[in-house]
Amino acid sequence: MSKVIYFSRLLPQEDKGGGSRRLLQIHEFLKRIHPQVELVHPWRSDLIPVEKMKQINTRSREKSSHLSLLPGMFINKWSNEHRGMIYRFLEYCRVWLRAVPDLEKLDLAVMDDPIYFLPLFKKLIRRRIPVIAVCHNIESVVPGQVKKDRARELLEKELELLSQCRLVITISREEDVILRNFGITSRYMPYYPVESIKKRLLAIREKRRFTSKEDILMVGTSKNLPTREGMIRAASYWNEKRLDKAAGKLIIGGFFSEECLPSVPGGSGVEYRGTFSNEGLDGVMEKVKACLCYQESGAGALTRICEMLTAGVPVLANTHAARSYYNMKGVFEFRELDELEEVLKQIGACDGEIPLPPVPDISSLDAEIKKILH
Repeated sequence: MSKVIYFSRLLPQEDKGGGSRRLLQIHEFLKRIHPQVELVHPWRSDLIPVEKMKQINTRSREKSSHLSLLPGMFINKWSNEHRGMIYRFLEYCRVWLRAVPDLEKLDLAVMDDPIYFLPLFKKLIRRRIPVIAVCHNIESVVPGQVKKDRARELLEKELELLSQCRLVITISREEDVILRNFGITSRYMPYYPVESIKKRLLAIREKRRFTSKEDILMVGTSKNLPTREGMIRAASYWNEKRLDKAAGKLIIGGFFSEECLPSVPGGSGVEYRGTFSNEGLDGVMEKVKACLCYQESGAGALTRICEMLTAGVPVLANTHAARSYYNMKGVFEFRELDELEEVLKQIGACDGEIPLPPVPDISSLDAEIKKILH
């Protein structure tokens, strides 16, 4: 039996952010091809002991620690805010290189965004072990992660790494097009929730049939700069234009919102809920008129759009936030915030039930990975 490991930077849990739920989708897909695929992530205490993890996390917050980063980690190109995470990923690599058994005997490695796992990636390439990259974003184009004047240099490095992979799996159509145009073997695999998450969303869809609708929801991981800035802009605009009079309150919440959104100007039209529990978010989704997605920058694709549509919740999304979901029924697109008031009027006239997003056709991707394995 061939040996396959998926190296992820994320925690495989349903109640975490969109990246974790994407991880669950990819891992489930890989298990259909190779049932014994092993998942290696930073929270595996058999590989990184709890005390070692605490030490890494503590040192990642010390700027002096960042000087120990390998030159190949391009530390001078990442933003100051992102360097702590870069340090953690480097340390995870160092531990995995020692702790993962029979690393040299791998038949296939699957890896989240290789630019974060350079020591491990380079060793696998030297050993001629095929690598499949899972591209959650083209990381070098995400605002807030990279110094503005160094983004192009880092993009070149990231593309160079991805070109060494046997295959890159993207979450967005747009990034698939970019990578293909650079001659990189890439395949677009849309986000789709795993069965347990889908079951929960379908239960919300059913309950929505019997609830009266009020208010608009805006939810996301506010530690992400494009998400946070979008929330701040939308909240300010909502209060400024008194959109609550026509559409109800704008309810804002999600991971890290307590620490990342403390100084957002409030007002009677906006309500901040902090981090939602699964049950709390489900309860809100059962009763809101729609979910608002607003970003002026950002990469990848928003997993919450697919999940909202699965739950039967209409989505209001500006053009940038709607990437990879254009022209889908249930997504009401607008270009600028000045168009939001007009698009809010359209959700009440939604023609029938919002159709479920289609299950992705992964047959060609399945065949391609089997070809790499054999």
